[in-house]
Amino acid sequence: MPESNKRSCPHCGSLETSRSHRHSRVERYLLRVIGVLPYRCQNCDTRFYAFSRFGAGTSVTDKAA
Repeated sequence: MPESNKRSCPHCGSLETSRSHRHSRVERYLLRVIGVLPYRCQNCDTRFYAFSRFGAGTSVTDKAA
């Protein structure tokens, strides 16, 4: 993924992120419909969600993971 398309980690600010697997039924079905994708930071291991249809600045941290 090009640097301009990378999602920054909301916890540490790193651009070393990658797409994460969808785990629950909510992630597999509901979040797909509204355009939310799971990501994981390679530096701090924080898992977070980001909207795929909007800018890179829109993300939500998954504190439970």
